[in-house]
Amino acid sequence: MSSLRALLVAPLVLLACGQSAGPEANTTYFWQLTSSLVEFGACSDAADFRKDVTPVPISDNSFIIYKVSADAKQAVAQDCTRVDTGTCGPSDAGIVFDVAGRELVFTHSVTGPIGATGCSLSQTQTWTLTDATKAMTLEISNVLTLTDSPAACAVVEQDLETRSPNMLGVEGCVLTSKLEGVLSSAQK
Repeated sequence: MSSLRALLVAPLVLLACGQSAGPEANTTYFWQLTSSLVEFGACSDAADFRKDVTPVPISDNSFIIYKVSADAKQAVAQDCTRVDTGTCGPSDAGIVFDVAGRELVFTHSVTGPIGATGCSLSQTQTWTLTDATKAMTLEISNVLTLTDSPAACAVVEQDLETRSPNMLGVEGCVLTSKLEGVLSSAQK
């Protein structure tokens, strides 16, 4: 019973210590990025496959910015010219997070042809931003699959596996960008 009590009391202690339950309604959050890296799951290590997959570049002026809706159920990515809500507007990227407590999630899928092979590469991207009050983490997970023509896709996959020192292809590959940041400002 004491371990159950500890599990129930721990969240209350965190709230009492200033941990928020999540983003506040009608608030714009400015997270300054501090680190960025990319991790490869079971993916090809062929040089031509990995050459353009690099960490998101960050500088002193790199931010993740979003405005939380009036009902605190969604957050819209913003473009701003300064750390000032008066200079912000919805981002052209069209990123709208669903908010669940301290976690913000956005999912997007795209499919594009692989040359004239008849096979297409589908990418499902899931952004998971965790708001830890003064710091945040953002994981952008990209799950890759081959679609449209099973025969053509088998040839594409086999070609990539043959060229890869690790003998892996792209089917089921997961690429994850991991970013961290600190809260620069939260403005109503």
